[in-house]
Amino acid sequence: MPRVIATELVRDKLKAAGHAEDEKLIDSIVDQLLRVGSADDDDVIEFESDKEVVLEFTDADSARLQDFADKFSESLPDLIHTLADAAAGKMLRRYKRDWAVWRDAADVQMDQFRFNLQARWGKGFDALRMLIELSRDIGTDFHRRAGRLRSRRRAHLNKALSHLHVRAIQISSEIMVLMENGYADGAMARWRTLHEVACVAMVLGDGGEALAERYLAHEIVEAKKGLGQYQQCHPKLGYAPFSKRTAARIERDYADAISRYGKDFSGDYGWVAAHLGNPKPNFSNIEDAAGRAMMRSHYKMASHNVHASAKGIAYRLGSLERRHAVIAGASNVGFVEPGQNLALSLMHITMLLLTTSWTLDKIAQLMALNKLYDRIPRALGQSERAIARDEKKIRAATAARRAKRLRAQA
Repeated sequence: MPRVIATELVRDKLKAAGHAEDEKLIDSIVDQLLRVGSADDDDVIEFESDKEVVLEFTDADSARLQDFADKFSESLPDLIHTLADAAAGKMLRRYKRDWAVWRDAADVQMDQFRFNLQARWGKGFDALRMLIELSRDIGTDFHRRAGRLRSRRRAHLNKALSHLHVRAIQISSEIMVLMENGYADGAMARWRTLHEVACVAMVLGDGGEALAERYLAHEIVEAKKGLGQYQQCHPKLGYAPFSKRTAARIERDYADAISRYGKDFSGDYGWVAAHLGNPKPNFSNIEDAAGRAMMRSHYKMASHNVHASAKGIAYRLGSLERRHAVIAGASNVGFVEPGQNLALSLMHITMLLLTTSWTLDKIAQLMALNKLYDRIPRALGQSERAIARDEKKIRAATAARRAKRLRAQA
């Protein structure tokens, strides 16, 4: 900014003194002006030139400089925005020009990574996939049988269990996608939801038809809460509000549900309040009722990958060191916990579909589930231990080479 101001002033002064515009001369004078400190009392500035140049700076010039500086400062934000916009356009054009080459290289690298990951973890991953497919077949059979039943004695329970199991299969498949692409922490975070689904299903299986009816009816409580939140937020988002007819229907159905099931039904887990004898139940109470309280520490660990807690950045499954590792992408370790937890949760919710009536086929399916489950933790543990041993050897070899190089330099 000082150079811009000095350049404009010198250019005008030279023009007023009758000198032709000479950028080299202007730059030479400006260089000397900027080099002279405020403590220098010498009024004469020397520079190489074959011309005699006399420039006089007055108080009016000082005022003009200040005015120019003020105007320049006012225009600076717009100038910065214009320059940044131009730079952003140039940057994006460069990205677009190079993107195809970068993408192809990244795809090749990721394909090789997945190939190596399968070679390392394939035994455990394959067992997990087989467990998911067997569970899917059991769920399909359950859904077909439930659809053929004429009795309404278990209608709500069958519907709730079937839909929860379908969701569990989808979540399990998502966990596998994350694991097979090297994202152990993401897989553990996704297991958190699978654990919740399994616990709810187990409590419903214990509570029976009446509890399942309350569970399905509780959707209106969540719709009422969502309506209130949306009506508060939509003006700032620029979205249209709910129609009056839709809002009125939700309010009416909510009032009917509270009238039928009681005021405790309005809580987040109000559907299970009467069953547990607890007016304000939380998920920990559901874990206890499902007999899965022993998984609470794993659930909490998984929660760190969902929320923005400090623990979430201090502890990473995808690193052999675990603590304070910085991982910005895929890694080849950390799949023991999410893998064995997936197997356990999916097996528990799938078993609920087998207990309606025992046949030889169902007994065989149950035994197959147990056999697959027994394989999974062992196979995953073997893979991680093998990687840890190989990593230890690599680090020892690296340290030996470094020590040898230091001795040679000494």
